[in-house]
Amino acid sequence: MKITDEKLAALLKDMEMEEPSLSFTRNVMDQIDLEIPPVALSTKVDHRIIIGISSVFILAILVVLGYALMQSSLSYTLPKIDLQINIDQAIASNVLKVFLFVDLVIGLLYFDRLLRTKKV
Repeated sequence: MKITDEKLAALLKDMEMEEPSLSFTRNVMDQIDLEIPPVALSTKVDHRIIIGISSVFILAILVVLGYALMQSSLSYTLPKIDLQINIDQAIASNVLKVFLFVDLVIGLLYFDRLLRTKKV
């Protein structure tokens, strides 16, 4: 049997909602007050376990770092850097625009905070 929304609404409209007695809530709350409050469990962690796990990770990092240093050559020459900067291209770049936009937003947030905390 399929019930449509209209039929269900008509059935529920004629029904009366059941409510507990007025003292039910009071009785339940009185029973809760008699209960022993739960105690928070505290777990004790052995510090030797934490030291052991951290020492394993530190040892692994040191081994990987040592292996990387052993396999690398220590001779290094500085690359030559061309410092010719085109000012027009730098000003028109999107990076500068994003930087200025972020600075503007931070400035507006600071100004808003300043106005909210200032008592006039």
